[in-house]
Amino acid sequence: MASSAQDSGVLLRYARALYELAAQAGEVGRVESDLDVLSQTIGGNQELRIHLESPRLTRESKKRLLAGVLGSNVSDLVQRTVMLLVDKGRAALLGGLGPVYGGVAMEATGRMVARVTSAAPLEDAQRSRLVSELQALTSKTITLDESVDPDLLAGIRIVLGSRMIDGSLRRRLESLGDSLIRAPVGAAND
Repeated sequence: MASSAQDSGVLLRYARALYELAAQAGEVGRVESDLDVLSQTIGGNQELRIHLESPRLTRESKKRLLAGVLGSNVSDLVQRTVMLLVDKGRAALLGGLGPVYGGVAMEATGRMVARVTSAAPLEDAQRSRLVSELQALTSKTITLDESVDPDLLAGIRIVLGSRMIDGSLRRRLESLGDSLIRAPVGAAND
């Protein structure tokens, strides 16, 4: 079985190619919607996931199963991409295609999601300032995906693409503790 990084790379290549075709056809939104439904269906159905991952089930059987799941209302681009992934022996990756495609579509349109975890809910002024600063940092339109984690104690942690900005009190205390542990014993007397 392929590594997770390899799987991510495969999904990214397919998602980019699919996005280009969808953009040419004027179906970016429809494809994203169809893939979201597919991802939710696969994610919510353990039996379906097991069948897609099974090496015992033939590719033709997987294609018939997916044709039934997809139905006739799914765009032709999604149908063909799904069947191509099955033909290439990558049916187990189908549940991840929707989120990766969504990321490609956001990036292509200059948008980005910042996953923000804070110790307490953000106030409107904090939210506005954070969005402004992140937009200045990335030159993209930022949408916040907010969650609260009381274990942070105070501050926030932001995941922006592949970057993580950790301004939590917990992280600051850990950093201070690490510094104290590494400090030479006689340094305090200087």
